[in-house]
Amino acid sequence: MKKVFYCLALIFSIFVLFACASQPSASSSTPASSSAPASSPSAAPAASAPAATPQQTTNTPPPVSASSNADIILTGSETYTVVWGDTLTKIARSKYGNGFYYPLILMASINVIKDQDRIIPGMRLTIPRLQANLDDPRARASMKRFILETASITERKRPRDATGLRNLANSL
Repeated sequence: MKKVFYCLALIFSIFVLFACASQPSASSSTPASSSAPASSPSAAPAASAPAATPQQTTNTPPPVSASSNADIILTGSETYTVVWGDTLTKIARSKYGNGFYYPLILMASINVIKDQDRIIPGMRLTIPRLQANLDDPRARASMKRFILETASITERKRPRDATGLRNLANSL
């Protein structure tokens, strides 16, 4: 009985060791792949100062930019305070009837949300009126572009969500 227990413990510890060892390589490949297109590989000595900038950019989602919310209509928007257990998808589903509209909330709350996967209770998000933005061609085009950018970022972690976002963007 002891031999079986020790074998199971050994197998479990090997599994945990490989699981933990694989996580840093996945996160270390993310900044490398994000910074590779932004800078040329031949500028390795001078890349120490610029390398900090792409890493800061990867901490905040790339689709969040100051120009992205300039085209959406915020007139008549409401404010929502995040509570424990909320996600952007849940909030969008409750406000718009479709969880894939969460990039619209992300666009409107650009100064509050730094990472779309981490919203904190107490954050005050701006919830724009969906129909007003769908009716305006400029806002609609901005939403479509932003939703497609969000889909490309989401692809690696949640491929089904990325597909849903692309389908929504193509329907706009």
